[in-house]
Amino acid sequence: MNDTWSVPGYAEVDVLGTGGFGRVVLAKHEASGKMVAIKYLRAEFLADPRIADSFRREAWLLSGVRSPHVVRLFDFVETPQGAALVMEAVPGVSLRALLVAENVLAPEAALAILKGSLLGLADAHAVGVVHRDYKPGNVLVSREGESKLVDFGLATLDGHNGLTAGSPSYMAPEQWAGQPGVPATDVYAATCVFYQCVTGHRPFEADTSEQLRALHGGAPVPMDAVPEALRPLILRGMAKDPAWRPATAHAFVTDLEAIARKAYGKNWEKRGWKRLAASAAALTALTPLALLTTAGTAAAPLAAAGAGAGATATGAGTGVTAAVVGKIAIAVAILGGLVAGGLLLIPGGDDPPAPPAPLTVALQSTTGRDPALPITYDLQYPQVSGGPDAAVRQRTNDALKAPVDKRLKSIHDGVAEPSTLERLRQDGETVGVRTTARVLRQTPGLLSVRYDHDLDSDVLSHTTWRFPEALTVDLATGQVLGPKDIFRPEILTAAGMRTLTQRLSPHTKNGFCTVPTVEGYPERRVSIDTADRPAGGDHVPAATFGFTEAGAEFEILWYDLGCATEAGNESVVLPYAELDDLLLPKFLTLLGKTAPSASPTTSAASSSSTSAPPPVAGDTYTNARFGFTTLVPPGYTASSWVPENGEGMRFTNAALGATLTVWGTNSAGVRPSDKLAQVVASVEGDGGRVTFRNADRNGYTISGFQGDGKIFYEHEAFGAGSTAGLRWVYPAARKTDLDQPVTDTVEAFKPGDLSRPH
Repeated sequence: MNDTWSVPGYAEVDVLGTGGFGRVVLAKHEASGKMVAIKYLRAEFLADPRIADSFRREAWLLSGVRSPHVVRLFDFVETPQGAALVMEAVPGVSLRALLVAENVLAPEAALAILKGSLLGLADAHAVGVVHRDYKPGNVLVSREGESKLVDFGLATLDGHNGLTAGSPSYMAPEQWAGQPGVPATDVYAATCVFYQCVTGHRPFEADTSEQLRALHGGAPVPMDAVPEALRPLILRGMAKDPAWRPATAHAFVTDLEAIARKAYGKNWEKRGWKRLAASAAALTALTPLALLTTAGTAAAPLAAAGAGAGATATGAGTGVTAAVVGKIAIAVAILGGLVAGGLLLIPGGDDPPAPPAPLTVALQSTTGRDPALPITYDLQYPQVSGGPDAAVRQRTNDALKAPVDKRLKSIHDGVAEPSTLERLRQDGETVGVRTTARVLRQTPGLLSVRYDHDLDSDVLSHTTWRFPEALTVDLATGQVLGPKDIFRPEILTAAGMRTLTQRLSPHTKNGFCTVPTVEGYPERRVSIDTADRPAGGDHVPAATFGFTEAGAEFEILWYDLGCATEAGNESVVLPYAELDDLLLPKFLTLLGKTAPSASPTTSAASSSSTSAPPPVAGDTYTNARFGFTTLVPPGYTASSWVPENGEGMRFTNAALGATLTVWGTNSAGVRPSDKLAQVVASVEGDGGRVTFRNADRNGYTISGFQGDGKIFYEHEAFGAGSTAGLRWVYPAARKTDLDQPVTDTVEAFKPGDLSRPH
């Protein structure tokens, strides 16, 4: 870099630091007189495409951060001579400099710094950015009494692995393991720094990085030098398992304030900042930043001599911000190393971010020991990385980790029960909690996972402490898919659950058990229907289930259905050949399958026995949602047909070229005569001919010939809230063959309850 080059529109005042990457200067914006810090980066560090791409990605990651606790970036300028970051100039010093000067901070001062840092981290986390390198050198303490986060050089999107990098003295166990960065990762690092502030030394120190990794991963935090009132805060923030730390930086602030008020009174923060402001002012007076006392800081000098996002290159470093390749006006923390040493390289520009990495799935493990109870745990769960949307990725990972978090909490609550805890202590037993995870099926649209929860304990020996669990996540939204997202509506009924039970039963070892009922009545056979359990519920499967390559794997807990406790649990796979017609077409698409034709037998099995007429020939179909019933002649195959605002089914006989379509709609307010006029216009518009039409307040009937010469007959009944209709289409040459089947189905058609919408 040419050291004489400077950003046009700014006059250099003094040098704040130099290093291998370039220099940081204090400069004055000529138009406004405001002071800024400008970090100049050498051109050779931007010549490497890999480094340049990482710079652009980092700027993109931070583009949404807006926080008073994060140092602001005003402008980024790139020329053939190098690049420069124009940043907020803060009259203050790094926390590292403060610790060098004072070694140990008063508890109130350390708490004040931790709170400000956590608020800055929370604002970054809110837009999906994890810092991953929180350390004393990246916390700036101002003369006015506030802290600001700086240097997001290792930042990644929340849930993205990034590099296994950071400052080893403050890295969380999951960061050492290369797992995705999450907000709890930053909470751990901030707590490590807080520990150093109140004790004068880091929580763990070692000669090698491997030793340090082992200490962070498994050693208890030494608490002898920590004030007793602050120990719970540190133990929680430095828990080995991120699930045991506060879920968010904001949540940790709540804990911090409660502990600080209890231990140091309601004015603790004011006293802490007063002490810090005095120390920061004294150290700042020894640096060129003392000039900010009179000159002031730059609020947002983005109109610097006409610089703008639309500026174009006019030469090598000439003109008004002449060679601007890109400009990002974002509030980010980029003042890394100012008075703390080191230069951060984060160029930006208007270049789009690199294409997102493809979504991948990997199994993660979290192990540890409960800090207060006799519990050890080894929990496995899948996590995804990559993909285009950080928020969706976080929702997906939260959903995938939730079963092990819930499991660990249930064991924690069970062990904490006084009588159980006393028995464990008497027996000298430590409960071992284990969960293994297995990916059942992954498609571009979904991820289905099974968890097996196990337990090593003589005290907690009951069968119900050990069970399997499954869930399926929509990878486009990050949401867990429930029965209503998976099954057709007619299956989520009493009749539909009977169908599902009947299909599952042959695949079980011993079938569904029977249980005693009131004396004098026969025993009742249990079913998969949640509504049949003593506690009742909706008509949904009373078992978790996931999806494999072969079919749906139901994790049936027989004791939960009412069978004897000794029956335990069983994994039952229902093949897709017996399952597809029960599933929603859109869910089949997520599975990577094509919606099948539903068999009339299936439709009849899921029909309502109270509304279906006895079959004349073939079978009957009743729609559980709208309640209409029709006769289905033999030899017809079924497929779903969905009209606007409704639901239906189409039955086809390919040999005869005939189709029967039935439907229900929520079409309140539509008059039968108006609907009839629409049908007439459609038929005649396609070259057809209407031979009969009639409409009254209860519905309409129409028949004739379509434009292709086929005969059609259509009838739709209307009520106050909904409609139900039937339509036949068949070749004129087959009229003799079809006269009787058509007559039978028309006479047997029952529209159901039309007084309300469905």
